[in-house]
Amino acid sequence: MTVRVYGFNWETYAQCVMPAFKLWLTQGDDSLIYPLYTQTRCFREEQFLPPAIQPLRTWSRAHTFVQQLPQGSHTRREYEVLCSAEEFTELSDSYVHRHPPQLYQNTDALRAVWGATVAEHCLACFHFPLLHTSSPMDPELYQQQEHSYGDIVSLLQSAGLHELAWQVHQQSLEGSDNMPATEEEGEDGDTPEIHGMEIGRHPATLHLRGWLASLSIRSMALFELLACGRRRLPFGYRTGEPYEDFVGYLTPREVWQLSRCLRYVQAPSSEETRASYAFLCQSSTEERPFHMIDEVLPEHAENLLAITHQAAQHGLGLLCSS
Repeated sequence: MTVRVYGFNWETYAQCVMPAFKLWLTQGDDSLIYPLYTQTRCFREEQFLPPAIQPLRTWSRAHTFVQQLPQGSHTRREYEVLCSAEEFTELSDSYVHRHPPQLYQNTDALRAVWGATVAEHCLACFHFPLLHTSSPMDPELYQQQEHSYGDIVSLLQSAGLHELAWQVHQQSLEGSDNMPATEEEGEDGDTPEIHGMEIGRHPATLHLRGWLASLSIRSMALFELLACGRRRLPFGYRTGEPYEDFVGYLTPREVWQLSRCLRYVQAPSSEETRASYAFLCQSSTEERPFHMIDEVLPEHAENLLAITHQAAQHGLGLLCSS
């Protein structure tokens, strides 16, 4: 399966989408979530199902599932944490917390409603002239844009004032005239589907993970939260299933940290990546030293760097699908 990364509108997710799910799960009130879901592609597609199988629609199955959820003081608190973007994120690292908040029943339909809603309302799309056109682009553009604030941020970080550094970074975003670019509208005025930035297929993610580890342990850990299943999602995920294949995310603050770790990094060239992979193929023979797949230089590092820096510039998170 192709792994893709999208810009993630964390503000909409935390202040609109998850409060709607909280109201639904804790009080059985779907007055907020249903209007959001009816705008999704999943809902529109299922309107064409034959009448005989209308009860099998995603919303019908999810609504039945929520009605059957146990309601008590303990479970209600569990649902509240599950649907709080900030609280859940703090407990979502599966390397640290063995049992983050979760629903223990089969949640396929509910997960699809969540994924379809997030895909419709929380994804952002960028244009990358450097990657998708032949027009030249200054490779130091990102560094020049953050130069006026970069020294201050670095000084605050070195002093351990991470909260103040984040605030200064946010002020730099407010003064920026650059906004995320969106896809051009189609002939009917509809915005086409956002395809995200491809970062390869498995085991290409392992290539990226190992390469990031050679640069910064923090960047590797953040990438694991984004693309390697280290972070639990509120309703889990299923690889390759439509609307259920989101595998991880980063908050805007985590994206900012990742961007800072990688601000002076250049992606390996295509010649270097081909040579690295050829070396892996030859290393299985006794004449060559042992070479692990994590040590192969990644082909899609440029894509990851581009979308990370863009998202950090605009105060967005990142969301990954597989």
